[in-house]
Amino acid sequence: MTTLLRLPITNVFGQGDYSATLHLGSEKAPVNLLLDTGSSTLVVKSTSYQATLDKELTPSTAVQEVNYGVGGWNGPVIFTSINIHEHCHQSEHPQSIAKSSSMNLTNAPIALVHSAKQSKTFGEADGILGLAYHHLNKSFDFSDYFTEHNIAPALSYPWPFSNELSEDLVSFKKLMWKYPEHDVTPYFTLLAEQQLSANKFAFYSKRSAIHVNESHSNKEDKIPATALANDPLNKGLLILGGGEEQTDLYQGEFQSIKVEHDVYYNVELKSVQVGTNKPVIAAPLDQKHLKSYFTNAIIDTGAGGIVLTAEIYQQVITDLIAYNANFAQCLAPFKEMSAQLTGIDSSKLQLSEWPTLYFNFVSEPATATTAEKVVQLSCTPETYWQINTPDYDKACFRILSQLPQWPNQSIIGLPLLNNYYVVFDRSVHKTGVIKFAEQNK
Repeated sequence: MTTLLRLPITNVFGQGDYSATLHLGSEKAPVNLLLDTGSSTLVVKSTSYQATLDKELTPSTAVQEVNYGVGGWNGPVIFTSINIHEHCHQSEHPQSIAKSSSMNLTNAPIALVHSAKQSKTFGEADGILGLAYHHLNKSFDFSDYFTEHNIAPALSYPWPFSNELSEDLVSFKKLMWKYPEHDVTPYFTLLAEQQLSANKFAFYSKRSAIHVNESHSNKEDKIPATALANDPLNKGLLILGGGEEQTDLYQGEFQSIKVEHDVYYNVELKSVQVGTNKPVIAAPLDQKHLKSYFTNAIIDTGAGGIVLTAEIYQQVITDLIAYNANFAQCLAPFKEMSAQLTGIDSSKLQLSEWPTLYFNFVSEPATATTAEKVVQLSCTPETYWQINTPDYDKACFRILSQLPQWPNQSIIGLPLLNNYYVVFDRSVHKTGVIKFAEQNK
């Protein structure tokens, strides 16, 4: 029988990205893991989980490596138990099935990162919980390497590689591809396969950047994460095994977008529109990238901004400035990523003057007998601008331009998702759908 869990999440450990608490191994070590539909690996810093104390740990001959575009890591694959449970009272959420609900996986795969340098990829979180599909969760069997180099025990844990080799991710990746590759079953897929959870989860969030209130402003010392986590605007919910039954979290009807490929949560973006302006058409993904990236957009809970292709981004900025010439002064600093660390004075912003951005996605592709159906989702100024971040009375613009070396694929992150209660229903069709309903605030 499947279980439904309604889990509190917070954005304070991931600089705006949300994390949930899982418990690992015989010691039930608590770890705060970033919730990322843009990757599939469950990876943990070795300093956050004391593997040497875990009586349930089983090492393997497998290694993994992931590069997120901004930061990356490599490390051994080990197997141990993973427990996740609700840690709030049922009276706070009557839709929950049971006050003491939990899900416990035994012999579940986890990647460990031993490098302090690579661990910075996770910010103040303890790692990442990838919620995408198995194709992104590759590992490589190094049995032959261990034999060739007389490594005993012939296992990837304890990590047998030198820092010089393992911290050069480019060279290490070339080495990995010399050895047999196989996919590791991701955590959420295991929950569904073992019938611990229905094959769906839902995501409720309010912001894409940490909210700093007035009482925490102008402090010389770093604001404690616990203080920030108490701010209701820095909280959210992850519902494992459910979605539509959480009627207190949304209103109205759901709109559904078909997941086109089960690699990322791949969707097809038709256009982006600034207010009542002419829609900016989203070009199809370049032919050379189709084999690896599949569509021109992905839905990514692990992205703190909306990353548009260079062409769409430039036209959106042009349209915003055409809408109001005074916007140019506010937008100019955010050509540089570094502006996210400082922001601008929020007194320069009048959010009521800014237009809503509209994102148009393919809901159902055209067939011989039916026309293409399109879903329009709204991104309000209150979410594509974030007020009171990175400090009180500062503001950050959360629409970003294409990453270097990334294909012409838009990454639809938190600023759009913050407007909706979002259900990732993987049980529908072969690849699933993503459902959006207006939040109950």
